[in-house]
Amino acid sequence: MRLYKIELYKLFRKKLFSAGLVCIIAFILLVFLQHLNSAVSTVNGTKYRGYEAVMADRQITEEFKGTLTDKKLQLIVDKYGFPQISEQSGEITNENFLNRFVMNYASDGYLHERNDYQAATKVLPLADSHLSEVHDFTGEDIYLACFTGWDSYREWYYMCLLLVSILILYSVATVFSAEEQIGTKPLLFTTQEGPAKDMAAKFAAAYTLSIGLWAVITLSGLLLYGMVYGWDSFSCLSTLVSGWGEPLIPFGTLLVQTYALSLLGILELCALTLCMSACFHSAFHSVSAAGACWGLPLLVLPLLHGIYRVLLASSLEAPALTIWGRILFPVHILVYASPFFMINHNTISELDALTSGQTGRMIWITAVSAAIVTVLCAVTAYYKYRKVRIK
Repeated sequence: MRLYKIELYKLFRKKLFSAGLVCIIAFILLVFLQHLNSAVSTVNGTKYRGYEAVMADRQITEEFKGTLTDKKLQLIVDKYGFPQISEQSGEITNENFLNRFVMNYASDGYLHERNDYQAATKVLPLADSHLSEVHDFTGEDIYLACFTGWDSYREWYYMCLLLVSILILYSVATVFSAEEQIGTKPLLFTTQEGPAKDMAAKFAAAYTLSIGLWAVITLSGLLLYGMVYGWDSFSCLSTLVSGWGEPLIPFGTLLVQTYALSLLGILELCALTLCMSACFHSAFHSVSAAGACWGLPLLVLPLLHGIYRVLLASSLEAPALTIWGRILFPVHILVYASPFFMINHNTISELDALTSGQTGRMIWITAVSAAIVTVLCAVTAYYKYRKVRIK
């Protein structure tokens, strides 16, 4: 325990770590407040902005919350009308969460942007609307609740984890290499505790830092969004909350999958960084190598997409394309199983598109691949550090 506390203190006492943590908190709060202040809602002729707009949307949705029906859709339009765009100012008028939802999903019009708009004239029955495809695929009734604000949550969470990953790279990359650089490693290995306990303390401190940062960002962000935007959106389909590219599962389930993959990605990043730290004898080289390995999948994925396009454009027959697909598929999985893409909010939707809806199976394959890489990196770091001592 004494060694563990010492190693933990060495990680937290760095000035750049404290400054980086303060900058991360300030940045994520700034982005959150900026998104909150952009909210606008008009109810019965009164225009609300910011936090008041969110509260207004949540209040008017309570009356219609639950299973969506044709009667509810018509009642919403009878009470609030359709959003309009003023011909004089070009501003969107009479818009709130409910009538915007009906216009986009169950009318003959749509409103995405000021320049991407078609006036709605009538409400479509659920059977004739875009929502019918969702109902037919899931076989369940569509649940309506106010999900204002949650559409930006996963992108915001991804930005937070990117910053946390950079902070982990900087902090953990010096766990082993710093001892080599300043020449204190032989002294540590000859203490009463011995090399095994010293290395265990370093591993424990590094993972405590990584998991602690992930937990703080995840729990604080979830609490922040929940207190402002409410929790009802967890029962809505993720395709309605985050967009049509997401799998047809409840938004709450999508968040659980996102959290699980992101945690595994942070653990994998910690193991990878420890491995680089054990392989190099200077802090600069270990940080540089860990950063290069972390960002490498960004170069590999476009290359894979280019290979796929070349193969599809070629005159190869179906059996040959199948063989190439089986060869490239494991590489594709390893890219998505990398720390960078494990925290990416688009990874789940891309896995869903890659396997035509078999999201659960692909998440398991990707998670197992990431877990294997994590174990291999941790074991390599352990033996690499001890091997250098024997020499």
